[in-house]
Amino acid sequence: MDKMTSKQRVLAAAEHRTTDRMPITFDAEKEVFDALYQHLGLRTREELFDYLHVDTWMVLPKNYIAAPGQEQHSDKMSIWGWKTVKVEYGGGSYEELGWSPLAGKDDLSDIDRHLWPEPKVQDFSHFVTEIPAHKDRAIIAASSWGAYFITSFLRGMEDTMMDFAGNPEYAEKLIGTVAERILAFEENMLNQPGAEGIDIVYMADDYCSQRAPLFSPETFKRYCVPYLRKVVDLAHRHNKKFLLHVCGAVRPLLPMIIDCGVDMLEPIQIRAEGMDPMALKRDFGKHICFYGGVDLQQILCQGTPATVADEVRRLMDILGQDGGYVVGPGHTYIQVDAPIANILSMYKTAHEHRVAGRA
Repeated sequence: MDKMTSKQRVLAAAEHRTTDRMPITFDAEKEVFDALYQHLGLRTREELFDYLHVDTWMVLPKNYIAAPGQEQHSDKMSIWGWKTVKVEYGGGSYEELGWSPLAGKDDLSDIDRHLWPEPKVQDFSHFVTEIPAHKDRAIIAASSWGAYFITSFLRGMEDTMMDFAGNPEYAEKLIGTVAERILAFEENMLNQPGAEGIDIVYMADDYCSQRAPLFSPETFKRYCVPYLRKVVDLAHRHNKKFLLHVCGAVRPLLPMIIDCGVDMLEPIQIRAEGMDPMALKRDFGKHICFYGGVDLQQILCQGTPATVADEVRRLMDILGQDGGYVVGPGHTYIQVDAPIANILSMYKTAHEHRVAGRA
């Protein structure tokens, strides 16, 4: 098979076609980037991605979640109105939810009174230069999280679950109001100068724990399927693929996710309930492209370079058979407890291994 560009490789996988080699993706916590730069003597993301043979490139609005002027603050206000606080842990930090503006506000009028973000609050001005600069890679762009995910931050997880159980009118109004905004954000992004170079629209919308979905498939169908179908359809009308991020045990929801037209699923957390890669490939591999898969809970952080290489080959042989797989971390961001030697083994193996029956 002739050598492909990174863009061709990823889009072929999304369409379940075989490729010259398995397409590769990468993302990590900032501290992991810094450690790899220092270890490899590199300075830029471009140099690192070239070294690791990464085929994707993510572009985000400058104020993707944080409100304008908040990006460098330790405690931030989001464009949606919730607040986060910076929490330190061994080796780095996370932004944890600190305040939900609609928590405890149970009247429908509270939704109307909330200060909602304007459709053009986000800054995409860099797209016109950044996207062409990486045109040989598959360009993945995101304008917003999903409506459920945003609702859980605005309302708080406890109130959101209680709404699903006992206050459906409130849940529908809140998720519907959020969905109107995320569709406006997506439309705005896809009409920006440079957006013609976007290949894949990305949305994170975590519905699941490691053991099961956080709510029933019936609840998912009622509250989430309507807006998921709309954001996917919008991407398809602009001739883009759609990549959905859902951590954890998403298998019970996959038939509906596929029916909504989702092309690609990230991150394939194989230690979650029902997420055995062989069963996923058997039951859903003809309908959705798997993206990620390499376990961060035990293999990448606790294994050796040899066990990491064995696992990468195993996943590629299963999920990559007959196309439909982009190899990468089984959580969007490689964490700080992953040894550098294991990360390098993962990417060396992903680049070199060839699945039986492929080029």
